[in-house]
Amino acid sequence: MSAPANRPWSIRRRLTRRVLLLVGVIWLVTAALAVAFLDYEIGEMLDEEMEVVAQTTVLFLDATPGGVVPRNIGINSNNGERILRILRSSDPVPDQPWPVLTEDGFHRVPGWRVLRLSAEHAVIEVGHSTTWRREEMLEAGTAFLLLILPMILLLILGLRYSLSQGFAPLEALTRAISGRAPGDLSPLPEHGLPRELAPLAQGLNQYTTRIGELRHAERQFVANASHELRTPVAAIRARLDLSQDPEARATLPLLDSLTRRVERLLQLSRSEAGIGLGRGPGDLVQILRLLLREVGEHAAHPILFDDGDFDEMPVAADPDALAILLRNLLENAVGHGSGLVRLRLSREGEGAARLVISNPAAEGFRDQPFARRPGSQGVGLGLSIVEQLARAMEVGVTKSFADGKAEITLIFARLPQA
Repeated sequence: MSAPANRPWSIRRRLTRRVLLLVGVIWLVTAALAVAFLDYEIGEMLDEEMEVVAQTTVLFLDATPGGVVPRNIGINSNNGERILRILRSSDPVPDQPWPVLTEDGFHRVPGWRVLRLSAEHAVIEVGHSTTWRREEMLEAGTAFLLLILPMILLLILGLRYSLSQGFAPLEALTRAISGRAPGDLSPLPEHGLPRELAPLAQGLNQYTTRIGELRHAERQFVANASHELRTPVAAIRARLDLSQDPEARATLPLLDSLTRRVERLLQLSRSEAGIGLGRGPGDLVQILRLLLREVGEHAAHPILFDDGDFDEMPVAADPDALAILLRNLLENAVGHGSGLVRLRLSREGEGAARLVISNPAAEGFRDQPFARRPGSQGVGLGLSIVEQLARAMEVGVTKSFADGKAEITLIFARLPQA
């Protein structure tokens, strides 16, 4: 079983999650400590209240003439949550609502927090229900947490904004790299990059500069070599064409093949250098008719041109570059095909031109677009030149190989109105 492909992940998203997790853990620990501290402080405050009530009651009894009257008093609305009990020292102590206590001070008994204080001829007991004390603490803790919650939300928003601002240069550099065309070797902007990203941009610029120099040297070599070969090859062919020696004249097809290859190399160098790639206009009908006369004269298979009754069809392409592109396609169809070559010219939506070139493909051509039929003299440069020119002239190219037929569709943009 093959391992699943690595899924892309985001540094900002991962960093955001981890920072938020860290902040959340710290907040929970802080909240737990704050609640524990709040519980302790509220407990002390309520114990102080019990002491104040008990001592005030003792002072009141000492200042009041007469005997002590036993009673239970609800400190707060007599609801049974806070109770003040006054007893005579000689009377038996009831075991309700809390058990009998024999010593003064604070006592924690089931369901109650009780303070016992002895006075002259009297015993005062102040009790708080533990349920009530817990509810008071929870109310205070909830209010405390609710006050902290807006701060947490502000922290999250501030964190997201800070991370967004911090990663903005990295995302801008990423967009600048991913949005480039494959042949764009212009330097990346280095101004304004943070210290961590500047070496990356500088390194990429050094690589693209070196690649550009190598590509330029390669184009120069191909162009110079091709140019230097044209004159001697043409001179040799002219001499052999005048010769009456059958063996010498038998080499003429080889020289013609070499001449075509030299021309293809020049065309490839020209297309890579972007020479002559203006926006036209170029007339598809006139250029195709000229090419058909030139290519069809020595073609191994007939060529049928359906011009759609168009006398002219101007497109936004340089005539010379357009002629090179179409010539390579025609020669490729004639050289690699095995039957009649068909050309169909029509209009697309919004005035775009559509040219379809089709012919029966040679054996193996459907699976290998650069495969050659037996006896073909091509070396595979034709379609490379076509792809270079089509990309430079923004011509849509679609290839299909099905049912033994090869078909290439070209879509030319409408010529802009003056």
